Amino acid sequence: MSLAKRIKYPSVIERYYTKYYRTNVHNEINNDTLVLVHSNHVCVLMLSERHPILTNPLKITSIESLASVNQSMSGKSKRGADYVQPNKLLYRIKCDNEQTFTICASIKGRLVELNDEIIKTPDLLQQKPLSEGYLGILIPSLKDGDNNLKLLMTEQDYNLSKQSS
Repeated sequence: MSLAKRIKYPSVIERYYTKYYRTNVHNEINNDTLVLVHSNHVCVLMLSERHPILTNPLKITSIESLASVNQSMSGKSKRGADYVQPNKLLYRIKCDNEQTFTICASIKGRLVELNDEIIKTPDLLQQKPLSEGYLGILIPSLKDGDNNLKLLMTEQDYNLSKQSS
């Protein structure tokens, strides 16, 4: 067997992002989100791997966008982007069993992108949850970066909390 076949290389997420979790978003049980924090502080918002939409065979019937992105933002620092709070409502996801999940921003920061593709193709949330099924992209200010981490759980703490429950 060649050396290349035996080496398991880390994924892009494992190499460049740190995983943080927000649990029970909008006070909904198991409505957990994943915030991937890049070394340059750009944050990608996704559903947690343990979110009921991903763990149960729930069929998504609709995704409603509850926020919009300011299209007049400009420059490297995205001047003009809306600054959102952790409880800013972004999406309402409805499933065929009448269950509804409300997704919030989870952190303070400039909202630079919402994924329009998941509204057109809701199955992306389930088929490609760690790539094309992302929810949004936020850029926190430098001072809010550390404060955001206080709102979130580390991957290790999240896994321990889910094992005990």
